[in-house]
Amino acid sequence: MTKTDLMTASREIELVRQLPNKRALDELVLANLGLVHKIVHRFPIKNATCSYGDLYHSGIEGLIYGIQKFDYTRGYRLSTYCYRWIQAYVSRYFQNHGKTIRIPVHVATQQMKDKKTVESLTRELGRTPSEDEIREVVEVPEGLMQDCLSLNQLISDTEEMECLQGEDKTEENDTEMEVDILLSRVRSEVSERDYTILVQRFGLNGYEPHSLNEIAEKQGVSRARCHQVINGVLAQLRQLA
Repeated sequence: MTKTDLMTASREIELVRQLPNKRALDELVLANLGLVHKIVHRFPIKNATCSYGDLYHSGIEGLIYGIQKFDYTRGYRLSTYCYRWIQAYVSRYFQNHGKTIRIPVHVATQQMKDKKTVESLTRELGRTPSEDEIREVVEVPEGLMQDCLSLNQLISDTEEMECLQGEDKTEENDTEMEVDILLSRVRSEVSERDYTILVQRFGLNGYEPHSLNEIAEKQGVSRARCHQVINGVLAQLRQLA
């Protein structure tokens, strides 16, 4: 069967009746791989920690499950029924493995819906909407709009941000000493305010981790400026490391 061939409803029913025959299952799966691709293609994998192949594999699992549960006597097509199972399997995999920081599936699902609403607003305005404009059309809990910084963000060719907070107990003392040395070096290279923004953001030197909004309010600067400062100090940390 080529990509352009479409399975007829009668052939579909004939194969479903033969299940769990493996050849029948294989033919039904092959006939609906395009649907899997279509669904997977909608997920934003550019900056995700999972690949297209990972999602595609999960989509096929959902397709197979849907085929096995399909009841042709209800009168609708197999693809219509399997669509929701493919979507469910791919969505769950993406929420569990698509981000460095895992969030509950129901929250992530709502965020995806909100993202579509914001994209629609952007097209309507012809520009990127402000946070206030976004909040008028989307209910966004405090903190969800801030950027998440990964502990796997590199500060040198071989060291990640995670090293600033320590790794395991056996290396805790050595790590703390290295962190103190690195921070003391960067402290002499940046202003007191910029240094404070860095340690507050990542919870260093006895600070609790703060959101960008909290830091911006305390330092009397914009959230965007805080983000800019952090990126600048991280660049200096890479050079020092």
